[in-house]
Amino acid sequence: MQYELFYLIGERQEASLPAIKEGVNAILALEKATMVGEELSEKRKLAYEIKHQNKGTYITRRFELPEIDFWADEANGEKEFGIQAITNKLNLNVDVLRFLIVKTQDLPDLGAKDRRKAKEAANNTGRPAQRPQQRTERPGNNNSRPTMQRPTQRPTATTPAAPAAPVKKVETSKEESKNIDKQLDELLNI
Repeated sequence: MQYELFYLIGERQEASLPAIKEGVNAILALEKATMVGEELSEKRKLAYEIKHQNKGTYITRRFELPEIDFWADEANGEKEFGIQAITNKLNLNVDVLRFLIVKTQDLPDLGAKDRRKAKEAANNTGRPAQRPQQRTERPGNNNSRPTMQRPTQRPTATTPAAPAAPVKKVETSKEESKNIDKQLDELLNI
């Protein structure tokens, strides 16, 4: 079955990057993995800090492992095989910050992204460069938003809050209330 190993090497180990790659390839070879295709690497800034490192090199490698029938092999029944053994050995490798092993059944081939970008760049070279669109302002539109001013001092437990405005009572006469009642009765047909 074919797998893809994606691992991260921190920028501090960049000087020993070829030795680390050889070590990872040796781990794969111990498990009788055969390398498939080329190895891709890319230097990137990390999304978050990992072991006090902000930059690193991502390396992608595809390999095939032979199918092993665990039930038929009684002599090595408790021995680790394949992906589990590779995972345990990579976990012990201090130079590999992170790694991921996935089956390649539904993945595109490794160079697909690079080939697509090269094709897009080639298509764009034949076209004249497009000027960016300029924004024009409409007359009377000053694009300024009204701002609300904050109070200079907020009420706290030591400073009393301002008294509330007095509530005005609306007094209605008896005639007005009777008229309102009549109007309601007419509307509701009671």
